[in-house]
Amino acid sequence: MGRVKIQMKTIEDRPQRNIAFAKRKSGLLKKAYEIATLCDVPVLLVMFSPSGKLFLYDAKTRIEETLQNYLDLGCYVPGRHPLPDEPYVRRWIHQMRLESQHKDSRENSDDGVRHKTRSKTIENAIDDCNVKLANVEQQLGYFLKNPNQWKSRAEVDFQEKLLQNTLDQVRYRKQLLEVESKVFDALG
Repeated sequence: MGRVKIQMKTIEDRPQRNIAFAKRKSGLLKKAYEIATLCDVPVLLVMFSPSGKLFLYDAKTRIEETLQNYLDLGCYVPGRHPLPDEPYVRRWIHQMRLESQHKDSRENSDDGVRHKTRSKTIENAIDDCNVKLANVEQQLGYFLKNPNQWKSRAEVDFQEKLLQNTLDQVRYRKQLLEVESKVFDALG
């Protein structure tokens, strides 16, 4: 049985759109990683999910450096269209650099109150992350024997693909059973 050709148009059903994004996002991230690794080129991938969540992939350099290299090319490079919001992107890069410098200067500050407040904020953020991690591990535990057995992103991506393939097979089997049931009902 061959694959059905997908029409290139916006998916109207919001849950289906989110599912399609989730499936294709991992493939796109994999391709970005592959081209960055195999060709030793800087790759920057910026995506927003249908729900508005930001996904960034930057292989080897910092995001600001990659964007700055792009902007430094200038508007008159053959084959490159001028960036429509180039001033906005430059301001964004500048703001990111300032925030980074400001963060470094605050960390080096001798002000005890600010340091205590900052460390409390960081501790709270770490606690929140630990709670979220525990919830995710618990949810994964329903499907996996030991969610901590994979130590790299590649291993997790591989397991995700296996799970996705299994789900696809289950869905396919369900469709076959539904068709068989309809045929049986029509005959009986």
